[in-house]
Parts: sequence; C-alpha cells; structure tokens
Amino acid sequence: MSEATTNAPAKKLHNPLHVTIAVGIVTAVCIGLLMNGTEHKYVFGLLLAATLGMLALEKVNKAILVLLGSGVALLLAIWQGLLDKPDDHGAHALPVYIEMIDWGTIGIIIGSTIFVELISRSGLFTWISVKILKVSCGDPFRLLICFSGLTVVFSAFLNNVTAMIIVGSLTIVACKKLKLSAMPFLLAEGIYTNIGGLLTLISSIPNIIVGTAAGIGYADFLLVAGPYCLVAFMATLYLVRWLFKLQPLKDEEEKANAKAMVEAFDEWETVKNRTFFYLSAGVLAAIILGFALHSSIPILNQMGLEIIAIIGATVMLVIYPTDVEGVLNEVEWTLILFFVGLFTLLGVMEHAEVLTMIGNWLKTPLSSGGTTGPLTMMWSSAFFSGLTDNIPLAAVLSKVLGGFQENMDKLPWFGEYGHLLWWSLIFGAGLGGNFTPIGSASTVVVISILKRAGHTITFMQYVKIGIVVVLVQLSLATGYLFAADKIGLIPKLDTGKVQVENGAENKGHGK
Repeated sequence: MSEATTNAPAKKLHNPLHVTIAVGIVTAVCIGLLMNGTEHKYVFGLLLAATLGMLALEKVNKAILVLLGSGVALLLAIWQGLLDKPDDHGAHALPVYIEMIDWGTIGIIIGSTIFVELISRSGLFTWISVKILKVSCGDPFRLLICFSGLTVVFSAFLNNVTAMIIVGSLTIVACKKLKLSAMPFLLAEGIYTNIGGLLTLISSIPNIIVGTAAGIGYADFLLVAGPYCLVAFMATLYLVRWLFKLQPLKDEEEKANAKAMVEAFDEWETVKNRTFFYLSAGVLAAIILGFALHSSIPILNQMGLEIIAIIGATVMLVIYPTDVEGVLNEVEWTLILFFVGLFTLLGVMEHAEVLTMIGNWLKTPLSSGGTTGPLTMMWSSAFFSGLTDNIPLAAVLSKVLGGFQENMDKLPWFGEYGHLLWWSLIFGAGLGGNFTPIGSASTVVVISILKRAGHTITFMQYVKIGIVVVLVQLSLATGYLFAADKIGLIPKLDTGKVQVENGAENKGHGK
C-alpha cells in the first residue's frame, strides 16, 4: 500500500439501511409498473435513470451501486424473459449476462495494472518523469504541455485505459518531486485521452464501430480527424490552464530556482538494477508496439488487445522475482467490479430496448435538415455518452444511420448530408465522455488514481469542469465539421463501402 493511500482521509461509510430501503423502493416501483403492463423500455429506462442519479449523489460507493443496479436489472429482465437465448442450447453456451461484459476491457485493466506496477519498481517511470521535469524546467504550464502531449500520443496508438494508467503513473511521480498537486494534471490527462482517442480509426471502439459502418478508411479518418485534434489540443490546453489556474512562471528568480531544483534531480537515483531497468524499458516498448501494431501481428490479431496486456504482465512477473500475491493486491478490484456491473447494466438496457428507444427518439430530428440534423446528432450523442458507456450508444446509433443509408434512394436527405451525420456521431460519442466521471473508462481510471494518491473529487465537482470542457470542444467540433465539409475535406457517402455490421465491436481499443 502506498504512503499516499495510507494518509488519505477516511471516507464516510454508507448507511446499509438507507441503501436497502432505496433499492427496495426502486425495485418495488419497477415490479409494480411491469405487472401493470408498462412497456419494458420505460421501466428499465427508469431503473437506468435511478442508478445514474444515485451515482451523481455520491452517497454510495460506485462499485456497490452499479452492482446493485445491474443485479436488479438482471433479475427483472430474466423474470420478463428478455434474456432468453432460444437459438442457442449448446452445452458450452455462456449465459447472456456473462456475454454482456466486455472482458477485453477487464483484461486490459488487470494486465496493465500489473505490468505498470512492476515496471514502476524498475525506476523507469521515475526516470522518464525526471527527464520530462528537466524539459519543463520546473514550470507547471510547461509540465502540463509535456504530459498532455504524451497523453494524446499514447491514446492515439494505445487503449485509452492503458495510456491513462501509464501517464498517470508518470504524473504522480513527477508531481511528488515538484511538490505539486497531481489533481489538475491527471484531470487534464483524462480529458486529453478522449482527444487522442479521436485521432485514428483504431484509437477507440466507437471509432471502429462507426467508421466500419460508414465505410470510412483509415487514411480518410486521419485526414478529417487530425486537424480537429490539433485545434482541440491547443484550445483545451489554455482552457485547462484557466480552469486550474496553472500559470507559467514569470519571475526570473522563480524560473531560476525551479530550473535549479529539477536539474538537481538524478534520474538514476531510484534505479537499483540497471539490467532490470533496461529489460523493463524493452518490455514497455514491446507492449506499446504490440498495441499499435496488433492488427498486423499474426495469431495475435485473431485475439483481443487484452492478450497484449496479459502477456506483458506475465513477462514482467517472470523477469522480476516478487511476491505475486502482493502484486495482485495492487490491481484496482473496485474498478474491475464497477466495470463488470456497468457492462451488465448497459447490456440489460440494450436487451430491454432502452438504447434503441434513445436512437428512435433521434430519427425525426436527424432528418430535419443539413444543419439541424448533424447538430442534433453531435450534441445529443455527446450528452448520452457522458451519462452511459459510449460503446453501445455508438453501436445503436450506427444501426440507425446504417438503416438510413441502406434506404438512401428513398431518403434523399440522407444522401445530401448523411456523411455529416456519421462524423457528428464520431465527434459526439468521442468527446461526450468528458462530461461526467463515468462518461469514459479513462476518466473512471483518473478518479481511481486520484483516490489512491489521496485526492478526492466528487461526481458534481467533476461535472462542473467537464461541462465547460465539453461545451468548448463540441463548439469547436461543430464549427470544424461544417468548415471541413465546405472545403471538401469530408468525403461524400460511398454506398459501395457500406458495411452495417458490428462484428468489429469487440475488437481494437477501449473507450
């Protein structure tokens, strides 16, 4: 257990009686509505809203809350026969609630936590942090630029969760050395993972889902998204500087003192074994290349990215003689349980057609014109991405747009501006995750890292920051989308490339 964790203030415990009563009331209301013949989608939509509302209140641990919500949802769904699998009676068939869980993301979190913990023991992260500190000359704003740029690069080629765990580990070490609060830097990095996740077609699962359905190629995706990511990077940099009051050093004496402080650091001080140091650097480089080139590596390209993280963790356990049980205790099991509950809850919502209902609500406004339609898609998808996982949302809305595109001969309006709807969904689903601390996996990881370092940020404290960030980034994306279309940067629809399939949904990177 780290010193930061030991010195962290004690958390207020929840009241078991209050939680039991609340769950009982919500469950009783849902049962009553179902017995009265209320449609499933409305009842389960109410359950989802109640769970998200209780998350916002911060009265109950988020892992307990989503496990309770998913448990009630599962029991009600099984009672109503929503999870039956009539076409699959094989002896080895998995229960549908097991299949709901994105085990790839779970594997990535477990594997990444283990190899990051062991690599950190080699002193590599401290070494990199000191190098970055020296480049920044101890200036907080320069340090923000360095870590933000590193986050975007890692997020573009790695899973966002892995990128956040690695950069977050570097940030904690660097801020301890400079005696700075890690909170603004980590929150900024969580925001920047979603910008980096927009850069390429394979940077996130929503990109893969939407890009595949729309027939957008890798080069086209980079050509359209790249300029926006650069603009968003610069704008967010100054926005974060304003939000967190991170001002560059102006006094020459302060600059000289800060530079002298960082120059006095010895990057080799914490490296006890240089052989292990170089081995760890090699493993980390191999892991990064493995994530980036996953689709080109024979055999591994037939498996998910989680296998790269697990292999990296296994190799580090082999080359570093250690107490395995002690290392496994460092895994964020609260985070694991939270994601298990969240995936299950959202899986039930999909079976109960709650997500489909959301998509159907959007059908009419999407056809309202070449300006209103894309605006509706971008801003509504961003809003719902901030409240729920953007992966099932992207899948549902891709099916909606795919249906329009298949019938484009009967829907001339889609042929006119359908390409803008696809890109509106990409930007909305990618950027909306910054709205709340549960809007993306990377922001959940940020909150977890902050908690371990002794910092506390509530749901609403984050929302006050996230809403400003999302408004600025979406406003920029809106202007950029129409400007890029005006100059012909966004290619028109090519019906020959349309593939309305979701077979790739579980491939590639997480949110």
